[in-house]
Amino acid sequence: MKSIVMLFLSLLPVSVLAENPYAVESAIYKVVVPVGNSNYFGTGVLLSPDRILTNCHIVQGKGGWPKVMQRKTGDWFKVAKYYQLGKLDACVLVGGFRGQPVAPSAKIVEGENIWLYGYPSGIPVIGQGSVLGYADGGKTLKLGAFCSGGSSGGPVLNARGELIGLNFAVYRYQKSCLAIPVIELRPYL
Repeated sequence: MKSIVMLFLSLLPVSVLAENPYAVESAIYKVVVPVGNSNYFGTGVLLSPDRILTNCHIVQGKGGWPKVMQRKTGDWFKVAKYYQLGKLDACVLVGGFRGQPVAPSAKIVEGENIWLYGYPSGIPVIGQGSVLGYADGGKTLKLGAFCSGGSSGGPVLNARGELIGLNFAVYRYQKSCLAIPVIELRPYL
């Protein structure tokens, strides 16, 4: 009987982030690219100790070389190189980073709760919302959550703390966001 109860409990959805949205904080990075006398801000998420996923429009064509700061500790890290994932607005930054990487999940349920992590104007923000559905023939996630410039490259996490998308755009006056679903990223990861 005990094993049946344990099996049932293991099937219940675990809401890691609903209990503590800071549980993934060591995987969240601010991406900073110098542009003239100012900085361009974005966000990234740790996939492995030497890889951070972000958007290419954050790091490409700005003139300066990106550096990253871990959200949890405030420690700065150098980026050795970066590369683009196919033709997607997704780049992987390579370097020696710290933190607990997030696991990707291709399972996305319309209406499920999500959390967005970002750095609009360089300030750390956690947004909560839900998956509204898909656009662009299933290649883009529509999210009902606040985001703005600097949120690009931020992870979209489900209640289990799993990466289900990569935020890349603001849609309809900051009331919703667009993200690349993990299923589009998976062939390159």
